[in-house]
Amino acid sequence: MRVPSPAYREYVEFVATVLTVFAVLQYAGIFFENPGEIDPRYLLSVGLLLPVCVYLMTVIQENVEWVPRWERMVHTAGRKS
Repeated sequence: MRVPSPAYREYVEFVATVLTVFAVLQYAGIFFENPGEIDPRYLLSVGLLLPVCVYLMTVIQENVEWVPRWERMVHTAGRKS
């Protein structure tokens, strides 16, 4: 099993971007209740769970052999029909 080395700076930038977008959406009341308010517990839980989930998906992607060949498989299947 291959375990990729995490790029910490990339994770921090990604999480900061997502949290900023969620905070703006919460404050504007889009997809969230109570416009004009920000729920810090929600943002904290997303900030803690997001890097873990992204890293686990990266580990899965590194260990699945057919993912790099997916585009070729789709093109080959499309030509046969």
